[in-house]
Amino acid sequence: MTTLPVLLAFAALFVNRPGAPHIKAAQAAYEEGKQAQADQQLSRAAECFQRAIEIEPTFLDAREALIRSYLDSSQRLEAAGAITRLLEINPELLSYRLLLGQILLEQKRAEKALAQFSLVLKREPYNAEGLLGFAAAAKQAGMKERANEAIERGRKRYPTDTRFERAAVTAEQ
Repeated sequence: MTTLPVLLAFAALFVNRPGAPHIKAAQAAYEEGKQAQADQQLSRAAECFQRAIEIEPTFLDAREALIRSYLDSSQRLEAAGAITRLLEINPELLSYRLLLGQILLEQKRAEKALAQFSLVLKREPYNAEGLLGFAAAAKQAGMKERANEAIERGRKRYPTDTRFERAAVTAEQ
């Protein structure tokens, strides 16, 4: 029974700590950004999310919302920068690593894309998106054999996934 009073005391310290107002300010900026995003005011939304991040750099929801707002407004390079900063905080977010790899491929930055897809495959060796992205990046980098190896691995693991068949044809060309 003594655990409850200890938890309550800890909670009181956390809530009443001197830095709490900055968290409220970050949350307010985030909420303002969400409203702007709902109103399709994407530039204003990005500014609000950026302000929330400046107030509280580890505010992951604001970072993800900023990425979405950049993507929704077709600012893929800005999204790539925001994704990079998010991955510095949490490198385990594989979906964002895959997205960053795709953006790098679009920008013809095959070596950097290869690095992103390789990190995904290191964590999940049979990640279908990772294998396809790695194959595309390897092909773009002139590493046709490595591209074919990734496609073959995917074809064996996912025999009904037609993307690997299409990628195999593309890699041969």
